[in-house]
Amino acid sequence: MLDFLIVIGLIFGSFLNVLIYRLPRNLSVIYPPSFCPHCNKNILWYFNIPLFSFLFLKGNSFCCKTKISIRYPIVEILSALLWIWSYYYIDIISYQILFLIISSCLLVIIFTDFTHFIVPLELNIIMFISSIIVYIYNSQNIEDSIYSMFFLSLYFLVLMFLIGFLFKKESMGYGDIILIGVISFWLGWVDALIIVFLSSIISLIHWIILSIKIKKTDIKLPFGSSISFVSIFLYIIKETFQISTNLF
Repeated sequence: MLDFLIVIGLIFGSFLNVLIYRLPRNLSVIYPPSFCPHCNKNILWYFNIPLFSFLFLKGNSFCCKTKISIRYPIVEILSALLWIWSYYYIDIISYQILFLIISSCLLVIIFTDFTHFIVPLELNIIMFISSIIVYIYNSQNIEDSIYSMFFLSLYFLVLMFLIGFLFKKESMGYGDIILIGVISFWLGWVDALIIVFLSSIISLIHWIILSIKIKKTDIKLPFGSSISFVSIFLYIIKETFQISTNLF
């Protein structure tokens, strides 16, 4: 079973790499087939095997010998780890599927926002609809989740406008706010606030490092990447160690 999970996770991770590359560029995720991002030549299937092709080619493109980004094997390995973890720590299969959908979308957002400052709306919609379907299927009350999503999104939207008005500076984007709303629907407002708090700390550390390195203070930060990373991390920690953050 472990071998099967690794293979499926790597294959799915390869598709996530397609999304990471194509979504910010508004390219179809179906056509054309996989191609080299440097010379645009189509990649033959036996040079497109997740992880193994990267190792076999020693990190170089088969066509133009350009270095392949280390992001590709990293995403594939992370995807495989998510599949393995969900199998061993989530008992209900519908919640396993939901976690894999959401964590995969968040994994894509980590990289699209970090490199392009884009949180694809399509991924937020997929996570939201998937959550609704699974919660209804399991007869879970979604009323509280809707309230949580609505009020937390509204709170951060007002906060964004207020900071922009007072300091003439953008604190976060609409994509970040939508992402926070989706996360609060999935996990609840308590976890969502914890995630935003921890993400803010990560962003602050990131800002300090960059401001020292490039000697500038007006730096745009990928807040969606921090939110996505902390969301996956917090969920895994809670489920692994059976930690409850419910207040009621």
